[in-house]
Amino acid sequence: MNKKHILKLIAIFVVILLFTGSFISTASNISKQKKSITKLKGGFNSKISDFEHNIDDPCTTNILYPLSSIPAFAEKGGNFTINFKSNDFDNIYVYISTAYEPVVDEIDLTIEHIWEDDSTWYATLSVPFYTPEELYNITLVIENDAQFYFCSRPRAVSIIDEFSDDFSIIHLTDFHIGDPRGFIENIKETIGWKAAKKCVDEINLLHPDFVIISGDLVFGQLYPFEYSREYKKCFEILQSFDVPTFLCPGNHDGYRKFREDGLEFWKEYFGPLYYSFDYGNYHFLSINSFDWAPLSRLTISFIPLNWGGCVQDKQLQWIEDDLADSDANLTFMFLHHNPLWDTKKDSLLRWGYYNRNEMLSLVETYDVDVVMAGHVHYDDVTTVNDTLYLTTTTASSSLSGDDAYWGYRLIEIKDGQIASYNYKEPKFSIPSYNLNYKFEDTYTAIVKNDLEKDVNVTLKFSVPKRPVYFPTDGKIIQERQNSFMKEIYVRVKIEKESEKTVSLSYLL
Repeated sequence: MNKKHILKLIAIFVVILLFTGSFISTASNISKQKKSITKLKGGFNSKISDFEHNIDDPCTTNILYPLSSIPAFAEKGGNFTINFKSNDFDNIYVYISTAYEPVVDEIDLTIEHIWEDDSTWYATLSVPFYTPEELYNITLVIENDAQFYFCSRPRAVSIIDEFSDDFSIIHLTDFHIGDPRGFIENIKETIGWKAAKKCVDEINLLHPDFVIISGDLVFGQLYPFEYSREYKKCFEILQSFDVPTFLCPGNHDGYRKFREDGLEFWKEYFGPLYYSFDYGNYHFLSINSFDWAPLSRLTISFIPLNWGGCVQDKQLQWIEDDLADSDANLTFMFLHHNPLWDTKKDSLLRWGYYNRNEMLSLVETYDVDVVMAGHVHYDDVTTVNDTLYLTTTTASSSLSGDDAYWGYRLIEIKDGQIASYNYKEPKFSIPSYNLNYKFEDTYTAIVKNDLEKDVNVTLKFSVPKRPVYFPTDGKIIQERQNSFMKEIYVRVKIEKESEKTVSLSYLL
């Protein structure tokens, strides 16, 4: 942070204080609107905040994995493993229910195997072949002395037809919920976190296989007890994604100030600070590159002592062990601070990026294919020793490059190879605010693509239940229904700089 940014922050601090009250009011209203986001068996209804925290019960049940920030993938007819904490129980039951969809599918899962290891329970669950391809909440039901206790996680299980060598990823970074610096770029779109929400809306339309968010999800740098508000709001906004999301922390997520430790909030809302997961034969590592000791993450007033990169020796060893155990077709790593660049200037004490060279050595030794990062608020693409380093601009904060803009990056894998990652050459990501859609009525949607590139989008129609529907353009990729209505998913190509109307017709 240079002197210019500090002066700007001081200038807008008063503005933030004025808007804080309205922000809190907005958060309260959204929470009220989402009081019942899924139906739990036994008539139990939960508010959105209950999903990521323990439901307070004498059984102290807690799902450790999967989470909305680290979802599990499973094929139809396949299986996945759930990790949970619980006191004594007589039986357990697990089911999944569609996340935030008007047509709710509720699927009971069969427990194939259950075991305990180091006070944590593990259960392997099989998915029925008839399960629709969707993103699901997961609910664990514990039976103990004829009493039943529930614990749920939203958006925690993604059911797919099968793993493929063709898939797409959106790389989003520097989400910055609560960050006032967006006022510098566009005050209208900063108020109410509109820019961040717009990115979510557009990404849902593009409908990638999953999203990776590489840090700085919140701001955490202005006023006392800021994290308690921003993490809650960030969690609520992330629930708007209708595709799986995977997260790693950045420096703004982990400052220590006013009796608050950002990384403790991260663990409470999002889980572990680093982890890995597989998508078929493709391996992904989520790294905490703000791995400093608590005192090294201290902020005084709103000025942090240090906002540069650090990967401690313990995490570094975990990274090496994880890479050594993998035989994936492609390996991806995502973290906030790009290890190609030292971050000495990102510290009032001039501390450099700790273990940066060691990180680069691991990337080279174990042939990591892609490293995704953020932090700098502009786009960059660099290839070193056959490793592709992708840095993506911010979604809603201040910009650090003359050619920078708000946006996100689409990465496409074809036939097991990295096929594309730039919206425009040589480095640029997709600029936000160039994809828009609206529903004229129940059967008609209008999509406007102002990008200089064709895109494929997914539209979800909620219509009365009828035997057969036909789209005027594109193709129906899925239908789900209940007794009264259908939810129809239409995939359609929208040519560059064009507008298209997509309608559904039906047979009487």
